[in-house]
Amino acid sequence: MATTVYLFVNRCYDIVRAKPEYELGSSSKSKCDCIGMIKYGLRVNGVTLSTTGTNWTFRNQVTNIRKITSASVLQVGDVVFKAKAPGDSGYNLKKKYLKGGDAYNGDLNDYCHIGVVASVRPLKIIHMTSPTAKEDTSIGKWKYAAQLLSKYISDYSKNNVQTPAEPEPEPVNTDPVSTNDPCEATVYAPTGQWVKMRQRPTTKCAQWDNIPVGAKVTVVVQGYEWTKINYGRRKGWYMMTKFLTFG
Repeated sequence: MATTVYLFVNRCYDIVRAKPEYELGSSSKSKCDCIGMIKYGLRVNGVTLSTTGTNWTFRNQVTNIRKITSASVLQVGDVVFKAKAPGDSGYNLKKKYLKGGDAYNGDLNDYCHIGVVASVRPLKIIHMTSPTAKEDTSIGKWKYAAQLLSKYISDYSKNNVQTPAEPEPEPVNTDPVSTNDPCEATVYAPTGQWVKMRQRPTTKCAQWDNIPVGAKVTVVVQGYEWTKINYGRRKGWYMMTKFLTFG
């Protein structure tokens, strides 16, 4: 059974927070390689990605492949690739992908590194590299974006990142039901769009502000559907809990 963008990205962030040692072929919070972060993000959510590396994944386990011309072509949950062409420094494509090899398909690029788009605005690409996990805030050398097949992730948006964030559920007029000591949370949306903050915990209440994905907010009261937050000078406002990642 496939997982969701939200769960996948959050589990990949576990690797970023853990800062594991880089080790080829590993996929844990103590030792990991670049494709290992992807495998971990799926495995913890009950999904198995069987792969021999980033070249195999690019050729067999993704769809909606596109060149990265700017952040506008990206979507939260995309996997992104660095690539080297024949003749480039560091080019090291395995023989099975070359002409005559059993995995040859005419594509001679060496897709040498993989990461995950955790946010579009502001841009955050997380990836496992040597010596440990890293977060990029610019396109840099990332050349291609794609989506994992639907058997791995089921809810990629069919639209581009300019569409609104996922629809909100029916209005809820009750206050959050669980209380915690104040803590920090990060704003998240699968499309990378800014998220609505409201004066009261209901969609019938007028929108008071938009908060960018990746912004840090202070959690005052955490509830199942709505969470009471502080953001900058704005105190005691509400955001839907599904748009927050905690800890």
